[in-house]
Amino acid sequence: MLEEITSLDRCEAFINEVCSDTNYVDPHYLYDSNNLYGAFAKRDQHIYAYVEDGKINGIFAFLILPTEKYIEMIIGLSKSEHAYNELFEYLEKNYKGYRCDFVINPKNILLKNILTSKNAIFENEQQRMIAKSTTNKEYTLDVQLYSKRWKQAYIDMHVKETYWTAEKVLSALDRFRVFLAIHQEQLVGYLDVTYAYKQNEPYSLIVLPEYQNLGYEQALLSKAIQMNGINTMMTLVDVNAKEEIRIYEEAGFERIKGQNSVFATITI
Repeated sequence: MLEEITSLDRCEAFINEVCSDTNYVDPHYLYDSNNLYGAFAKRDQHIYAYVEDGKINGIFAFLILPTEKYIEMIIGLSKSEHAYNELFEYLEKNYKGYRCDFVINPKNILLKNILTSKNAIFENEQQRMIAKSTTNKEYTLDVQLYSKRWKQAYIDMHVKETYWTAEKVLSALDRFRVFLAIHQEQLVGYLDVTYAYKQNEPYSLIVLPEYQNLGYEQALLSKAIQMNGINTMMTLVDVNAKEEIRIYEEAGFERIKGQNSVFATITI
């Protein structure tokens, strides 16, 4: 049965077993084990264990936002089809009508097959990249931190079909830095990136088509890496997006093998 838990004290052996298997380890656990161990202290996050015949066969951490009818699986650790089926039965019973997002290990065929049976929408496999250093190249392009004078231009340019809209980013400037690329008093690009964590992440990098391939993307990323200080910075890039991978590599990111992921979403 599936039950909410308040401690991982009796789960260590199971966690270590699953996370040592490259076919089942969760990408978010690989990125930062605190995504699991720190979940108890985070608002709106819950951890569930699937227990079968007295043995733990699944650990699942979720962000649950009832006011937005939204769920995100933060961590999913299991090698049991029964555990996954029990999990989805629980979600369907308690959160009907919610959108639920998953970031999964592309080698986890069990979970992938269940999501496929639930008519999940899958995005392309993502390559994990880590900023190892800032580039030695100096950029003369005008990159600056967000200020209110650019508010409307930033909102107008921002990607609309995303959870982190411009308005939400601006309401969470305790977590996000917004970098702006300016050319002749015109906003030509922006970068939304977190800064409040040990590992930060670019969320949206946009440059107007006529200003692409001029170095604005690299200049925005390079500035963000510089201001990130001693913290690390991670991004996920479509494995087939060779040009985007090149841009990140030129800004100081390196590809990390064995830590790719796939994003999937369902409506419960």
